[in-house]
Amino acid sequence: MVQAAGGKVAAQLQARTKWYAFGKVDKVFGIHIKYFFPMAILVGIATKFGLLPEGLVGTFAFLMAIGGVFSWIGAVTPLLREIGGFLIMPLIGAILLNKIGFIPETYIVNTQTLMGSGFQMFFVTGIIVGSILAMDRRLMLASVARYIPVLILSQLFALGAAFLAAKLTGTSIYDAVFLIAAPCMTGGTGGAIATLPALYSSILGTNASALGGQMLAVAVLGENISLLFVVIMKVLAIKFPKFMGNGQGELLSKESEALKEARRTWQPYEESSLDYAQLGAGLFTGAVIMTLGVIVSRFIPVIVYVGWAVILCIILKVLNVIPDTICRAANYWGQFAIKNLVIIVVSALGLSSMGGVSMGSVLNTATVAIIVITFIGAILGAMLASKIFGLYRYEGALTAASCSCNIGLSGDLQMLIISDRLNLFSFATISTRIGGAMMLLYLSIIFPIVARALGKV
Repeated sequence: MVQAAGGKVAAQLQARTKWYAFGKVDKVFGIHIKYFFPMAILVGIATKFGLLPEGLVGTFAFLMAIGGVFSWIGAVTPLLREIGGFLIMPLIGAILLNKIGFIPETYIVNTQTLMGSGFQMFFVTGIIVGSILAMDRRLMLASVARYIPVLILSQLFALGAAFLAAKLTGTSIYDAVFLIAAPCMTGGTGGAIATLPALYSSILGTNASALGGQMLAVAVLGENISLLFVVIMKVLAIKFPKFMGNGQGELLSKESEALKEARRTWQPYEESSLDYAQLGAGLFTGAVIMTLGVIVSRFIPVIVYVGWAVILCIILKVLNVIPDTICRAANYWGQFAIKNLVIIVVSALGLSSMGGVSMGSVLNTATVAIIVITFIGAILGAMLASKIFGLYRYEGALTAASCSCNIGLSGDLQMLIISDRLNLFSFATISTRIGGAMMLLYLSIIFPIVARALGKV
C-alpha cells in the first residue's frame, strides 16, 4: 500500500516536470530553472543594451547567465550530455555569441581583464590544493612514481611520430619537428612565444624572435586539434570502456597489496562543511602553496611556479607535513571551486579565447597532418606506457598525452572539463609544466644535432 502510494506520488511529480525531465536537470547554480531562466533573460537583455552594473558584479552576472543557459542545454540534450555537453556548451556558446556580436565589446574586455587578473588561477588553486591534499599520501606516491615514466614515453613517441610525419608529408625534419610539433608540446603559449625562439636563437646565433607569432599560431591550431582528439577519446571510452582502458576517473589499474590495503582503509574527506570558515582556510592554503612555487621558480626557473606548486604540494602531502584539518579545508575549497566556478571559468575562456590569432600562414594540409600524427604518437605512447606501469590507459593518455599537446593551463582545464576528469588536474599540470620543461630538454639536445647536420650552425 505504501509502495503504491509512493509510486503514485512519483508519477505525479514526473508529470509535473515532464517538459524538462528528459535531462533530469531542474537547477542551474542551485536555482530552479523556472526562476533561473527569467533571471538569465533579464541579464541577457541588460547585456545587449549595455545596462549591466560595472566591474565584477556585471561581469559575473552575464558569465553566469550565458554559461548557465548553455550548460543546461548541454546537460539535457541527449547527444551532447553523453560527452559532457554541460561544460562544452558554455565554451562553444560564449564563442558563438562573441562571433555574432551579441555581447558588447565592453563586457568582452571586462572578461579578458578578469581572466588576465588571475581569476583562472584563483580557480586552479582550488583544484590543485583540493585534488592533491585530499588524496591518501600512499596512493599519491605510487601514482606519481608510475606517472612520470608514462609521460616520458609519451613524449618520446610524439617526437618519433613527428619525424615520421616529416617523411610522410614531404616536409623537412627541421620544420616538422622544431617549428610545428615542438610549439604544441612545450608547456603552453609561453613556450611557443618566447622559450622556443630563445632556445633556437641561442643555438643558431641569430635572432629567431620573429618565429614567436608563427609558433603561437601553430600552438593554437594544435589546441583545436587536441580538443577534437579529447572528444573522440571520450566517446570511445564511453562506448568501448574495456578497449580504451577507461578507469572511470581512477589513475592506477594495478595495485600492490599494500596499496589495496591503503585504499580499503582510506576515508575520503567530506565534500562540504558546516563551518564556512573552512573555505577561507582552504583558499589561504592554496595561495601560500602558490607563493612557495613562485619563490622556488625564481631560483630554478626551468619549471614555472604552477609546476613547482604541484611538486611542493605533493612533497608536503607525502611527508605528512600539513595537518589533516588543513587538508580537509583545502578539499572543501576545491569542491567549492569545481561546483560553483567551473561554468564561469569555461564561459570566460570562450569569451577571452585566442581566436583572434591568425592561423592563415600555418593552416595547410601538411601542418595539420604533422600535428595529428604527432598527437597520435603521444597517445599511443601513453597508452602503451600506462599498460606497462599499471595505469588506466584512458586516464593515462588523457593526462600524459593530450594535456601535453595544448596551450597550457587553459587547455588543461578545457580538456579535463570536457572529459569530466577534473580530479586529475594535478597530473595534467605535471604534463603541461614539468613535461613542457622536459620537452625543452629533449629539444636542447636534438636541435643542435639536426641544425648542424643541415648546416644551419
